[in-house]
Order: sequence, then structure tokens, then C-alpha cells
Amino acid sequence: MLGDLVEVSTGEFVGAFEKQLEDLNDWKARIAAIGQVKAGKSSTLNALIGNIGFLPSDVNPWTSVVTSMRINIPEDPECGARFDFFNEEDWDRIINGDTRLRDAAEENLPGFDSEVLREQTEGMRRDAERRLGRYYHALLGSKHEYDMLSADLLQRYVCAGPGADAGLERESLGRYASITRAANLFMRSDDYAVPTIITDTPGVNDPFLVRDEFTCQSLDQSDIFLMTLSAHQALTEVDIALIRMVAMQGDKDIIIYINRIDELENYPKRIARVVRDITNRLTNAIPEGQFSIIFGSARWAELAINEDAKDADIAEVLDDPNFEIFLSEHRTSSGQTAREKLYAASGLEEVKNAISMAITNGSGARFIDRAKIEAITQISAVKAVSQRKRYQLMDQIESYGAGRISEYKETIEDDLLIASEVDNALEKLLSNVDDKLDAIINDAWVAIQQEMDVETGKFIRDQSAKIEEIFNGNADIDEDLSIELLPLRVAMEDCVAVQYEAVRNRIDDILQNGLNRALQTGKQITEGLESRISMDLLPGETVAVTFTTSRKMLSLNFVSKRNWSFWKKNTNVDMSKTIEALKKVIAAEVYPATTKMIEAYTETMTNRVLSGKQRLSLIKKIVEQSLDNRHEQSRADQLALSDNASDAHREKMLNRLQSDIEVIDHRLRIIAAKENYLLSEAMKAAA
Repeated sequence: MLGDLVEVSTGEFVGAFEKQLEDLNDWKARIAAIGQVKAGKSSTLNALIGNIGFLPSDVNPWTSVVTSMRINIPEDPECGARFDFFNEEDWDRIINGDTRLRDAAEENLPGFDSEVLREQTEGMRRDAERRLGRYYHALLGSKHEYDMLSADLLQRYVCAGPGADAGLERESLGRYASITRAANLFMRSDDYAVPTIITDTPGVNDPFLVRDEFTCQSLDQSDIFLMTLSAHQALTEVDIALIRMVAMQGDKDIIIYINRIDELENYPKRIARVVRDITNRLTNAIPEGQFSIIFGSARWAELAINEDAKDADIAEVLDDPNFEIFLSEHRTSSGQTAREKLYAASGLEEVKNAISMAITNGSGARFIDRAKIEAITQISAVKAVSQRKRYQLMDQIESYGAGRISEYKETIEDDLLIASEVDNALEKLLSNVDDKLDAIINDAWVAIQQEMDVETGKFIRDQSAKIEEIFNGNADIDEDLSIELLPLRVAMEDCVAVQYEAVRNRIDDILQNGLNRALQTGKQITEGLESRISMDLLPGETVAVTFTTSRKMLSLNFVSKRNWSFWKKNTNVDMSKTIEALKKVIAAEVYPATTKMIEAYTETMTNRVLSGKQRLSLIKKIVEQSLDNRHEQSRADQLALSDNASDAHREKMLNRLQSDIEVIDHRLRIIAAKENYLLSEAMKAAA
């Protein structure tokens, strides 16, 4: 439909429809797989994409790199992979740590030995150099690309852990994993009706903090979250915290898959208690959250899909009396063959259906709704310009036919004067709106930085009692001093959410007021558009910042028992200075996360403003297009409007004007048909 509208539109509206068409073609369903180690996340994904053994699914080694499976993306290769390596700057941060944190510690904490920080990361450098040899430095900042995919290829770039270390003799296992920033896998599948990106994350507690940033970025960009839990592993606080972070963003869909139920004793009965326990804990922890909870076994799905699976292994599952009981009590449809029964029992079909519904009613529906609003708004603008031009052409034909040429000349001059005055008035109005919005964005940026500083200060003061106990010798410290960062993260998230809502409301008021005034200013030209141009469904209703601070614990490993003794034996040390020093260190630690939060906050706010201003500027575009049309018409008719024009020339002009009207009528018929379809039940059904 947008392609047709590009063909029949004129002027700047062609580019507007082309941009919408580009956005439409660029849309993808984005799914992030999350879950703790040993839950079977990679096995679940292998079954979901129908490629058994593709992602590393053993507990050891494990996936340590953000891995995106790009399925049916039009611009991607049919098959292949791209592995991006850390650049020199990223790698320096991995090996040497955050210089801001180290400098703050050296400046403010007596007895701090910066070498302690480096000791933990030097091992990574040595391992990388041992694996990659003379290619080590050359690979940083580069990438490897392939036109094929295999499990062995993938394991070279994404595997980590003792299993990978033990495989040093085997060059394929984890050879490049330590320096791989992200993996992109290109594939095609008939099972996916829309372009889809499924991101397998290594978890948000990866010790590689730079890689952790890419994990967080992937989570922020995702619309649907598939969380895999183990049936025999209790729902941990980490799981709840992660689900809570997703649930805070109201436009995210959460699907929880309880895996490995076949490992439960008497699983047909036990699974009901497991589901009930998980549901109750989630309801208590996140009362406002909504989740799809599905249970099954990825291993069963693997056996069902894997053509090389042994009949004896399949029979072992089906011959268990618990299996038939489970099918009859927990599955409405179980299939006929052994493999069909296994797949039905696995729960993977329910997972696929839940993902489909999340796309249809969630991210896909929201995108379609916004696209419809934008298309209808642009259509209304094209109609307004076309109808006005048609009216002017009809008036010109009537004036010619009645011999009122001098009267028509005056009409043109009046029209040009009115349109020019309206255009100038709109220019001033839009400039005033721009200034107000710029001021709000600037004020909001300063305010959120100040609020973040305040929250950090509150958090530091809350830690004072703990520090004082250790300082006064009332508590011993055998390990590094660790400070739980979750309360600070929650406080920052709440702060951003509250601040953003207030700023968004101010932005929306200015945009809506500007729209009302613009429509009033241009009403002689834009009459009838009041109900068609609105500020509905602007992007950025909420801001996604909940994944930018992924570290749960700040471990001050330079404040060890050895270094604490500095304070204990120096009674002249001012405790207030110690707390102030600690404040600077913690502020340096949370600075990168705070910066990302502010960037996400500002970007979301700016996108909302830009989208609103684009709709607002449509009114000026209509006036400008009408003004251009009138100027063009005046120049074209200059000879015909002169007293020296012959009757033959005027007759030719009348025929041309009539043809122009027919072209406009054709355009209006097509546009009206597209508009009716956009608003019809057929469009809703197609979506």
C-alpha cells in the first residue's frame, strides 16, 4: 500500500511515504533468551530453531558471547555468520579496568594498590595470547565472516569456561571466545513468518564488563523475553530481579518456560506444585506483572526433532508410565507417532504459539498501529493539498469559461498572499515550539543528572553504618568489601521512570497545544484535517533503562583486610573523609551505568519530540505545497491570463486544466481506497 502511495504522491510527500516504507521493511521481531546457567536455555533455543546441537548446550563449556540468530532478515545473506572482535579500546578496558574507578581509588583511598585490580585480568590476556599467538593484536577491532554455519564453527567464537580451557589442544573449541564481542548468525526458516532476531545472552553477570554492555543493549532492544527456568532449581532472587526489570517496561512480553520437568520424580504430579510455587512467588514479587508460564522438556523436543535420535532413547521416555499420565493430564493434543507425542509433551509448540501471540498482539501490533497512524496522517496531508489544487483548477476553468480573467488574476494574488501569510505565521509558531521543546530537553538532561547524583549520595549514606562498623573494629573483614548495588539500581530506575513521565507530559502538552494552534492558523488551507492529524501513539511512551546497570555487587577488592588495617592503626583518620572517599569510588563505579541511563532517557525523549514535530510540520508542508502549486500554476498560466492570448491558446489551456483535474481525481480515488483499507477490518485481519 505504501508503495502505491509513493507512486501517486507528489512533492515532499513522496519522501515521507518512502521513509515509512523503509521503516516497515526494517521491522523485526526481537526475542531475547534469558536464564541462569543449568536451566537449559541453549537446548531450548536449539529446539526452537529446529537445529539440534547448534548452540553449545552443555553446562561446561557454555555460551559466553551475545549471539544473535537473524532469521529471514531480507538484507542478510541466506546463510552465514559474522563475528565481531573487541577493538583496542574495549580490550584495554577489559584488561586494565575502568581508569576512572582506579584513579578515584588511588586518589582517595590510602593503601590502595592498583596492581590488585590487574591481577584478575592478566590471566585473560595470557590465555588469549596463548590461543591466538602472533595473530592476537591483529585480530582486535576486526571481524570474521563466513558463508556457512555449523556447530563447530560457532564453538570457536562463543564457548568459554573450563571446558573451553581444557580444549586448548583442540583449536576449534573457544579459540576466539575471549576477544569476541558479538556473534551474528544468518539463517532462513519456513517456521518464521516475519523477520526475527533471537538473541542468546550469556547472562547479565558476565565478568567481561564490556561484553556485558552488549548484553544489556540486546536486552533493551528486545520486545519479547523467553526465560528458561529449571524445574528442579528454585526461582532465585536473580531470576526474580531479572523478570522484574523486564516487567517494569509495560510494552515487553515475558514467556517463562519451565524446562527439565522430566528430571523431576513423579513429574506429572510435581510439576503442578512447581508451577504454583513459581506463580505465587512472581505474583508476590511483581504483582503488576503478566507472564505466560509453559512447562515441558527441551530434551524431549530434541529427541522428537533429531533424525539421528536412537529409537531406544525415544522408547525409554514413552515407556515410562509417568509420560502417558503427563500427556493425558497436561496436554490437550498429543499426536499419533512417538515423535509427535514427544514434541507435544515438550511444550515447545506452546512456546512457539506464545511467541506468535506476543508478536501479533504485542510488538507487531504496536508497530502496525503506529505505522497506520503515520500513513493516515500523511494521506490526510496529500488529500488536503490535492483537494485544494482541484478546487483552484475548477475555479480557474470557471473563470476562463465566463471570461472573468481579471477577476481570476485577483483570486490568484489573494491566494498567494493568504498562503504566504499563513506560511510565515506557521514558521514563527513552529520555531516557538522548537525553542520550548529544546529548553525542556536541556532542562530535563540537567535535572536527571542532578537526580542521579542525589540518589548516589543517598545510597552512600545508607552504606555508612556498615563502613563504620568495620572501621571501628566491630566487624571483621576477611574478604574484599562488597556492597550490594541492587538498591541503587532500583532507586535509579524509579528515578528515571518518574522524571521521564513528568517530562513526557510536558512535551505532549506543548506538542498538542502547538498542533491546535497550527491547525487554527492554517485552517483556510487545512480545513477538515482536525480529526486526521493527532499526537496519538507517539514512540517513547516509556523509557527502557532497566538493563543498563547489570552488576549486582560492587566488590572493593582493594579494600582488603591488609588495607583496612591502615585505618585501624591510624586513629587520626577522619571517618567523614573515608566515607567521602568511598563515595567518589562508588560514583566512579556506577558512572558508566548512569551515563547509559541518561543516554537512553535523552534518546527516548528526543525520538518522541522528533516524531511529534514531524506530524506538526505536516501542516506547514501542506501550506508550502499549496503555495508552490499556486506559484507553478500562475507561471504556467501567465500567457493565457494575458490580454494578448488567443482563443485557441485559451482553449488549449482549458483542456490542460481539465486533464490536470482528471489526474488529481485519479490520485484522490487511489488515496481514498488506501485510506479506507487502512481503517477496515480487512487490514486488522491481515495484520
